[in-house]
Amino acid sequence: MSFRVKFNLVLLLTFALALLLATTYYKNEVQKATLEEVKHEAILSLQAALAIRSYASQHVKADFNQEQFKPDDIPAFVTMETMRLLFEKYPGYQYSETVLNPLNLANMAREPWIREVIENYRSGRTPYADAEITTYVRDKTLHLVRPIKIRDGTCMACHGKVADAPAGMVRIYGNTHGYGWKMDEIVGVQAVTVPLDRSKERSAAAFQRFLWPLVAVFALLFATLNILLQYWVLNPLNRQNLSLNRLATTDSLTGIMNRRAFMDQFHLEMEAARYKSEPLSILVFDLDHFKAINDTHGHAQGDQVLRVTANLVKGALRSNDQLARIGGEEFALLLPHTSTAGARGLAENLRKRMEHQSLQNSPATTGSFGIATWDGRESRERLLKRADEAMYAAKAAGRNCIVADESRAKTT
Repeated sequence: MSFRVKFNLVLLLTFALALLLATTYYKNEVQKATLEEVKHEAILSLQAALAIRSYASQHVKADFNQEQFKPDDIPAFVTMETMRLLFEKYPGYQYSETVLNPLNLANMAREPWIREVIENYRSGRTPYADAEITTYVRDKTLHLVRPIKIRDGTCMACHGKVADAPAGMVRIYGNTHGYGWKMDEIVGVQAVTVPLDRSKERSAAAFQRFLWPLVAVFALLFATLNILLQYWVLNPLNRQNLSLNRLATTDSLTGIMNRRAFMDQFHLEMEAARYKSEPLSILVFDLDHFKAINDTHGHAQGDQVLRVTANLVKGALRSNDQLARIGGEEFALLLPHTSTAGARGLAENLRKRMEHQSLQNSPATTGSFGIATWDGRESRERLLKRADEAMYAAKAAGRNCIVADESRAKTT
């Protein structure tokens, strides 16, 4: 696995974890914020209802002695009707006044949890006493509840004794319920109901507005880091690695492969030849009387001879032939798809080139060539040794000649 892949995996995992933590935190915060916003709206609605009720109590003067009773004179009725008109454009929003003993049975506290809330207020078992607003969340709905406590004596004109109540009201609602209230008694609750679906929609919309820019920022940061990684780290590292690889695999004097790289390539070519059942030959040659060149003309001139020889041989090779310097003045060639006869033909061409080369300010030199062809079983070391022995046989035969070892090597 490359460094870039590892870096990107770590980066992606880090970003994914950061995104998960950020979105989880932000989602919770957005949900809290939108819930608080919905609560604020509900509180404003409840305060509006209280304001309407207060205004109606102060400015709507009912004549309770008249025979013709009008519900519009009752502050509670005016408040509920006004809030009903207000909430017509807001589905799910609702204002209600529910009591345990109502005059109008439509305002009866029927749901068990509402009755429990009222009883808790009446018994003092709730921490929210005396006009404090209580919040309840039930069935994906927010309820803001405020106790109705009798503080105004005008309420007793209708809800005290039946005998004192307006005759027109008794005819409409009867004389069995809605009476017997007492001062400072909690008789019911005012409630604003708000659906939480709106809160969820707002939360989801806000979360979407947050999520995609965050993903875009992470993507931009990911791309930027990769670009910086490429230009500031990988490119210099690749150049350094190429330089180190050249130093490790290239002969610094001639620019061709060194012995280490040659042996690695040797192994690969043997595997390819075995797989394809094709011939593979190796040609080794050594410069004749090279020591005399160094002794007579100096090592700088000897180095020049080695460089010129390497260039001369490279110019005569095929694209898949491999040339290496494996010793002081000893060179080797890997010849894929080449039989002994083909290797001998190449060696003869190289021998003649070297024999007739013209080196400016440098002494000409010849070479002794040894050839061995792989039998498909022997090791590279054994094959190279056979070629080397053939090269020494060429030197023993008078130099500037070619010897091919056509014997069969033993299986190693």
